[in-house]
Amino acid sequence: MTDVMPAPRGSRLQWPGLVSAWAWLPPHRDETMTGSHQVGVAFSGHRDVRVRSGSRCSRATYAGGSVICSGNEPIVWSEVREPTDALEIYPTTELLASVGGLGRDGGWPVERAVIGGTDPVVVGLAGILRRAHVASAYVSETAASGLAHLLVRHLLTEYGGQRPAPVPGHTRLSRAQVARVADLVCAELNGSLTLDRLAAEVHLSPYHFARAFKATMGEPPYAWVTARRMDAARRLLTTTEMTVAEVADAVGFANLSHFRRVFRSHAGAGPATYRAEAGLYRRAAAARS
Repeated sequence: MTDVMPAPRGSRLQWPGLVSAWAWLPPHRDETMTGSHQVGVAFSGHRDVRVRSGSRCSRATYAGGSVICSGNEPIVWSEVREPTDALEIYPTTELLASVGGLGRDGGWPVERAVIGGTDPVVVGLAGILRRAHVASAYVSETAASGLAHLLVRHLLTEYGGQRPAPVPGHTRLSRAQVARVADLVCAELNGSLTLDRLAAEVHLSPYHFARAFKATMGEPPYAWVTARRMDAARRLLTTTEMTVAEVADAVGFANLSHFRRVFRSHAGAGPATYRAEAGLYRRAAAARS
């Protein structure tokens, strides 16, 4: 029996201050495009992809969970050998203007494309929006507006060298603190990542850490940790031969039924179904090559 290549899937959602676009694509040699003036996350990793932005052509290899930030030109991809799972975010010019500095002339903080690298803030915010696309997770307009403001402030600060005015009454984690927490979570996904442990990593009380974390990352610590566990679970299911039970244990879930419920709420399908569909992509692509 010949495997049939699953059709590409995707959706586009309008939020206060931004538009998000999610896509799941099979391997492809032909060109696809990411628009200019966007920031997003490649939840799937890729090897030796051909990349063109303006007059610049290159090859790129990056891990799942990497940030892709467009400059003033679109990014054109081709010769993609693995399935693509990506979330693109397009902030509005009006939001850039309201947050500070660049919007008056329609400017964008990134001149040239940034491909690869880690950014826990962008990954976390993109993950929240991705769940709205793939699992119909509810995100209110108020919450979405807050996420949009967090994202743009982060873009201006970390990618554009700007310093937007601080928001009164909102204590935020520093870049170094975010990196330390993210490294701890990545290193110990199958361990006990309590609020006390996370707070101790950056020498804050659990109360102040929880407030600062949400103000920086857009969601509470427990939700962010769970999302990173599900990101890792998706990668393990599609890149290893581990059983579903082994994957659950590797990302910190002792109860398999609970893992399946949480995975479905994040991925829009159960782990076995998710793995089977990803396998169809790989086998169909191999048959065509």
